[in-house]
Amino acid sequence: MSTELTDAMPTQRHVLVGLTFIAAFACYIDRVGFPIVYTVLAREAWIPKTIQGSVHSAFYNGYTASQIPGGALATKYGGDKVLQVAFLAWGLLSLLVPSDGSLTRQIWWCRVAIGAAMGVVFPSLHSMLAQAIPVSERNRAVSFMTSGMYFGSAFAMMMIPAAMSLGGAKLATSVTGASALLWLGLWRALSSGMALSPDRDNGVLPGAVGARKPRGTPWGQLFTSPPVLAIMLNNFTFHYAFFILMSWLPTYYEQRLGLQANSYSLLKMIPYLVMGTCSNVGGVIADKMMAAKKHSSTKVRKILNTSGFVGATAALWILPRCGSVFSAAFVSSLALGSLAIARGGYSVNHIDIAPRLAGVLMGMSNGCGAMAGMIGPWLTGLILDTSSDPWVAAFSAPGYLCIGGALVYLQFATTEHLFD
Repeated sequence: MSTELTDAMPTQRHVLVGLTFIAAFACYIDRVGFPIVYTVLAREAWIPKTIQGSVHSAFYNGYTASQIPGGALATKYGGDKVLQVAFLAWGLLSLLVPSDGSLTRQIWWCRVAIGAAMGVVFPSLHSMLAQAIPVSERNRAVSFMTSGMYFGSAFAMMMIPAAMSLGGAKLATSVTGASALLWLGLWRALSSGMALSPDRDNGVLPGAVGARKPRGTPWGQLFTSPPVLAIMLNNFTFHYAFFILMSWLPTYYEQRLGLQANSYSLLKMIPYLVMGTCSNVGGVIADKMMAAKKHSSTKVRKILNTSGFVGATAALWILPRCGSVFSAAFVSSLALGSLAIARGGYSVNHIDIAPRLAGVLMGMSNGCGAMAGMIGPWLTGLILDTSSDPWVAAFSAPGYLCIGGALVYLQFATTEHLFD
């Protein structure tokens, strides 16, 4: 166990975890907010759904490319510098996003660049948590950080339509950039003067610097390890389902259920609020189950992963058959809440098997998740344009994938410390 894990003071750890939550919150203001903006812009410009799917996927081209480099940089140099550059770049790039939906090429490239900036964020956050958080607090810490994604999504469902009503698409995209710059200012203010450990007075939060004695990364072993591959597949599975819901729920509500994209209400925030709550509940349950020692840590991971993906599958298959906004909100809440519980399985598993390389492993598996973001929204747009029963086909596909991912994880997952 690294010295950072045992030496970081509780208050320092709490500040770090709080800042990781806010970072995830800010990221998902953008990632949920942009599909809301673009749904309106694409409708006004008469953009085909296949092209819309390509624009939704553009972010994940850049996001995928920067995942592994982001993890490697955070492991070597620490998350502090990597995150500051990423949030500054993302904030400034958001100002360049066109507010004319017909400027498809320009929007596409802006989203690629923003994706590349944001792609280093989660590997860096996981690298810091792996260094700073004791094993007994690990599930709760990672789950709390993750819940920021979902509470940020809920906030975007309320804030972005309001911003569009006040100042159009340009104001809405500026809000997402402002959230990045606000986090950067908060990080610099709160991290100032805090020490990593008693013998390292370097004025940063615990986990924010790189490894003391960087060692080589066993790339070949990582890419051929069945437990690692199981984590990567389940990250792809989770994000395929999540990104389809995130990208296409606005269109589903508008075209299938008749609710306008610029009229988002508390009802449509509920699925993300449920997801954030379930993420935290799953983390607490996992820590308590492990502390009770009635089940092995590996079994706890498998229980959460399997139950989450099975619940999500059932909801995804029911969703296209909903006949009202209320039923759709309930079923999509079940889908997203179940997916959040599944993260208590595969997502924390990076830190279990390789604490020193948690950022690299997160980059690898989150790269797979980003590939799902590239493939899923685009393929769903194609399905919606060509299928005879489009919404059934669109939501059934990720359900089948969830079942496959859960079965692979049951077979190969472990919490054994595999990589030093």
